[in-house]
Amino acid sequence: MKPKFKFLALIVFLGLSLQSCSSDDNNIDENVDLNQEKFENIEIGNTDFKVPQFNPDLHTQFDYTGERKVTKIYYDINPVNVEEPNTGEVKWQVSNHLVDEDYYAGQLNSHIHYHVFFDPENELFPKVRPAKGVYSLKITIVEEDNSTSSITKQFEIVKKFSEVKLGNNNQVEYGSDELHTEFEFDAGANTVSEVKYELWFEEWREGQNVAVGDWDTIVIVLPKSLYENQNKPHVHYHMDVDTELPVGDYWLNIYVKESGENEAVKLSIPLSIIN
Repeated sequence: MKPKFKFLALIVFLGLSLQSCSSDDNNIDENVDLNQEKFENIEIGNTDFKVPQFNPDLHTQFDYTGERKVTKIYYDINPVNVEEPNTGEVKWQVSNHLVDEDYYAGQLNSHIHYHVFFDPENELFPKVRPAKGVYSLKITIVEEDNSTSSITKQFEIVKKFSEVKLGNNNQVEYGSDELHTEFEFDAGANTVSEVKYELWFEEWREGQNVAVGDWDTIVIVLPKSLYENQNKPHVHYHMDVDTELPVGDYWLNIYVKESGENEAVKLSIPLSIIN
């Protein structure tokens, strides 16, 4: 009887062990990020993870060091601590958004620079924007062997800019020598210490810092008299532009640095030069 008893006891022990392992597997948290160390130099809006609501989209940028080539990248965005939406606002959610493979196809160590539109139907001029508050962005990367890595970061949608005007409804006629700009900024308890403009355009001239067809920039720091030591400045400035800037699409980045903050808040606005 003793050998039989020991055999039955062994079966019971193995059964309990398998059940315990199965139970442990069921308790694995699918929301836990994997291989976070593969992600570096992350920007969401900027390195402070602040995104102006007046943007048309969410700017993201990061470096990924993989063991095999990247085959898929997914974004998931969810509200964490968000105010009740006003008219034209939503608690922004994006599920399993597949980043276009043109941004990473065939790459082992990828540098990803990607924008997610707030309102995909209206893209550059959204009719709906995220409500103010804190959101999470989860980035999931799949490599050639179907292994996955992911990282989750929180970012903040901020209402810093308002009454933004650029040219005539974001358009400027070809041959103009200036760009009309105007906006209001709310620094809260801080004051504004610097405002900088950065005009992005596709270079059309030979012999410049970048090749013809690549993106180039013009950077201007605005006079301090327009904003310095003010917490809610109304900035009205006419920016000099080259009269030979070709017809096409441009971007104006506005950087506003607040006292006591490490990084400027960056607003990106689309602009077109038209005939």
